[in-house]
Amino acid sequence: MPAFVLLLWVTSTLFWWAFAFMPLPSNPPEWLEAARYVCFGPMDSGLPAASGWMLLVLAPAMSLGAMVALWGRELVTSVHRLARSRAGQAMVAVLAVAVVVEGTWVAGKLRTASHVASADASRPGLLGALPPHYPRQTAVAPDFTLVDQHGDTIALSRFKGRPVVVTFVFAHCQAMCPLLVQTIKSASPGAVPPPVLLVTLDPWRDTPSMLPAVARQWDMPRTFHVLSSRSVEGVLNVIRAYEVPFARDERSGDIAHPGLVFLVDAEGRLAYTFNNPSVAWVREALKRLG
Repeated sequence: MPAFVLLLWVTSTLFWWAFAFMPLPSNPPEWLEAARYVCFGPMDSGLPAASGWMLLVLAPAMSLGAMVALWGRELVTSVHRLARSRAGQAMVAVLAVAVVVEGTWVAGKLRTASHVASADASRPGLLGALPPHYPRQTAVAPDFTLVDQHGDTIALSRFKGRPVVVTFVFAHCQAMCPLLVQTIKSASPGAVPPPVLLVTLDPWRDTPSMLPAVARQWDMPRTFHVLSSRSVEGVLNVIRAYEVPFARDERSGDIAHPGLVFLVDAEGRLAYTFNNPSVAWVREALKRLG
């Protein structure tokens, strides 16, 4: 009996962790998103909130501790007895494979979140004003040529002589990307706002034919260009050139990524790089680029 309870504990723990980390479909049911939010908190980075980690780690640990306290040596004896039977060996083997597979899956999620967080690790708080001596970069911004929502060929070099905002988003994003777009829209100063180039992180679905719908979805001003390519590799080359960390789940198409915003000056230099900046930071940086 104790051994079967232990197997049930392993199975329920595996299910609990799978519920936390499983990739959601592109348009998940509302009840599924709500249930995961209630259990694990917001998961914009792909990982649970602190309260979610407590449920994932503390609850199973307490259950295991209770079993050990209740049965003690009897639990060990029962496990040995189960392991000597063929049925028990089969169940243990299946659960061992499940633990390895799910452990690899969760480790991949943790690595992805680490890569995303590393792009944000050294930035100061973004709630106040942009510091007067915030470092300005001088490296030349990688040029690229892609297609926008109007079917026009757009090259970064086309806008030389004016500051340009470059960021990386995708249409199915339900959290960070709409906020980034809204931040840049709100930050664009003056009667002549700067060009904004939004390169897709999802060229598999955000194909050139889909870009007009994406532009309507985000109510883009005329100076905004959402960009893709007829070649997936063409877009991936741009993402690599700007060293944007991202990870795509092959089954659901879900993409984990930081909210990077690049400001290119009139000479084509990569002047500022921000991660999920405030409206005030973007507006002030654009003023400095003049």
